[in-house]
Amino acid sequence: MSQRARYNGLVAALLTPVLMGAAPIFGKLAIHSGLDPFTLAALRTCLAAALLWIVYLLFFRQYIYIFPAGLLSTAVVGAVNGFGSLLYYNGLLMLDNASLSQLLNMLYVIFTMLLVRMYGQKLSALSVIRAGLALVAVYLLTAWGQANTTIHWIGVALMIGSAFTYALHVVVSQRAMFEMPAPTMALYALTWMAVTVLIARVAYGTFLPLTTQPALPEGWLYVIGLTAVTALSRVTLFSGVRNIGSLQTILLNVAEIGVTLLAAGLWLKESMTVVQWAGVGGLIFSVLLSRWDDGLKDLAYRPLSMLGLPKRIPPFSDPTDPNAS
Repeated sequence: MSQRARYNGLVAALLTPVLMGAAPIFGKLAIHSGLDPFTLAALRTCLAAALLWIVYLLFFRQYIYIFPAGLLSTAVVGAVNGFGSLLYYNGLLMLDNASLSQLLNMLYVIFTMLLVRMYGQKLSALSVIRAGLALVAVYLLTAWGQANTTIHWIGVALMIGSAFTYALHVVVSQRAMFEMPAPTMALYALTWMAVTVLIARVAYGTFLPLTTQPALPEGWLYVIGLTAVTALSRVTLFSGVRNIGSLQTILLNVAEIGVTLLAAGLWLKESMTVVQWAGVGGLIFSVLLSRWDDGLKDLAYRPLSMLGLPKRIPPFSDPTDPNAS
């Protein structure tokens, strides 16, 4: 992997938590405007997919082409991510303690490390240290000093499932993108995710009445903001995975929590404690350590050209053919 590709991957991976960190702010404001979580999830995903299709058709048509096996892999990635988002929103509804929800969601760091290890990738000592530091920082940001509340164990199970599916979709996308550009993965994975969430929204709406539009007009502005960060974050996420691997991208993605809290302080006037600021410092330090973390993508899943083998293996020649070399 070239130094430039690694640099581009780091930049994309660092942009991901900035974009995703703003998503809960827009989501919270949209829900307060009168939208239910199912409708909000369907709107933001479908509109984000539509936005990508319009942009690609106008400016990036070369990334629309996809081969059949690649289409199948993007369907798997998108469906897993869509299913995980449904688990997340339902778990969030059942858990009164938002701090507990965020802590459980951060288990995707551990699940990612386990999955990449199962795939045969070696974990660097610094990656393990960074993961531990990030989880401690998340604890300081979310759980320190919180009062004990009644735990809804079904909600806990849903949040753990959401964390696992998020890790799984990132790790699977890494393997799929060895023969596919990151923009193509972003387009089709988000499309399949939109299909999954939309089916769930329609099915759920047949049993229980759901809102179709926000009660307050400004709710649509929040939906537009959520749509924009959803679309852009998928492009930067898969670009990071493509260039620096799933584990390194996930370790940088943990900074999303710090971005969310900072954004909440600026936009929602929510204050942070000294301990929470220490947690933000821990996240920043974990991100800065990526400069010296040499954890690379798993060689077993690189394309032939990256292994030093020819891209196209010639067919066996006939030994009786006088023209055979």
